[in-house]
Order: sequence, then structure tokens, then C-alpha cells
Amino acid sequence: MTSFSLLDGIALAAWLAAWLGYSLYADHGTRRISMMAALASFRRAWMREAYRRDPRITDSALIGNLMHSATFFSSTTLLILGATFALLGTIERGTEMIEVMKNLPFASRVSQDLLEVKVVVLALVFVYAFLRFTWSLRQFNLLNIMVGAFPVQRERLIPNDRLIDTAGRLNELAGLNFAQGLRAYYYAVPPLLWLVNPWLMIAGALVITLILYYMEFRSATVRALAAEQEGSRGGSGGG
Repeated sequence: MTSFSLLDGIALAAWLAAWLGYSLYADHGTRRISMMAALASFRRAWMREAYRRDPRITDSALIGNLMHSATFFSSTTLLILGATFALLGTIERGTEMIEVMKNLPFASRVSQDLLEVKVVVLALVFVYAFLRFTWSLRQFNLLNIMVGAFPVQRERLIPNDRLIDTAGRLNELAGLNFAQGLRAYYYAVPPLLWLVNPWLMIAGALVITLILYYMEFRSATVRALAAEQEGSRGGSGGG
């Protein structure tokens, strides 16, 4: 029988609510300018320029760099998962790990079964991150193929708006999945704190959510992207 307490359940529910709630707000539930929304417009503009550009060596190199980032995080996540499963084996083989956790500052009561549950939750977070990163990598690969299918530029060539829009949307989705994988890394911090104390997990979920909100909606980076976006619209309108 597990020693999973009511406080552990509340901490786990608060963390899940913070993660899911913020993800819904950031990705679907707001019209406020955000980093991802601003970048999405630049990604679509990039595909329009790539369609008119010939040769497209620069675009292939840029997509390759994005694929390299997704590959790096996918490989890193696999290493983390391996370390997590090794930790599970350490817990099952003896009580040394439990004794270490008991001696940590602010540590709550620790048992083998409860510690295993916490490590499994942490592993599931990185499994989710791995799936997001690999899906993003595959989408960037498909985008590379689509860019390769853009026709050679000739005079009086009528732009294929449908092809451009599809490539822009695929670029946007690949970036979104990559961002969601990174977000999983941030939300892996509260389960790490849960290994010590469920109150720390609740506090960590709140702090991480506030940090993500600031970075994605209120930071100087977002203001710079929004200002550039407004400037581009004004310039095109004035012309």
C-alpha cells in the first residue's frame, strides 16, 4: 500500500492544473501578443520570402539549424530518461536513496513506494518532452521537403498561395511543438522539488508559471518582437 498522502495528491493536482491551464491559455486561450504568436507571423513571412527566393540555400540552412536544436533536445531527453530509470533501480535495490532524501533540508516523510511514484511522474514528464521534440523534428523535416518542392522562380510565375500557406503553417506547428517540449522541461522542476516536500512542489508550480508568463508575454523580447511586427504592418500599409 502506498503512503501517498492527501497533501501529495493536492500538490500533484496543483502542478497538473498549472501546467495544463497555462498551456491552454498560452497556446489557445488569449488574444494577447505572445512570443509564439509573434514568431508565428515571422515564420509565415519567412515561407513567403523563401518561395520568391532562388536559390534557397539560406532557407535550407536555417531549417537545418532548427532541426539540429530539436535533435539536441531529443537526445538530451533520452539521456535524462535513462538516468531516471537508473534512479528507479537504485531505489529498488536498497535504502541508501531513502536515507539521503530523509537528510535533505525541508524533507517530508519518505518511503520507497512514494519515492518510486514521484520518480515515475518525473519520467513521464520527460517522455512527453521527448515526444514533442521528435514530432517537431519530423515536422521540420517535412518542411524541408516542402521548401524543396517550391518551383524555380521564373518571370510571371503565379505564386502558389496554398503551398506557401501550408509551408508556413507547418513551420508554425513545428515551432509550437518545440516550445511545448521546452515548457515540459520547465514544469519538470516542481516534480523534482516534490522529491523533497509537496509544499515545495506547489510553490514551484506557481513560480514556474509566473516565470513562463513573464517570458512569453511580458518580457523585453516579446515587446521587441511585437514592435517589429507593428512596424512591418505600418510599413506595408504606408506603401
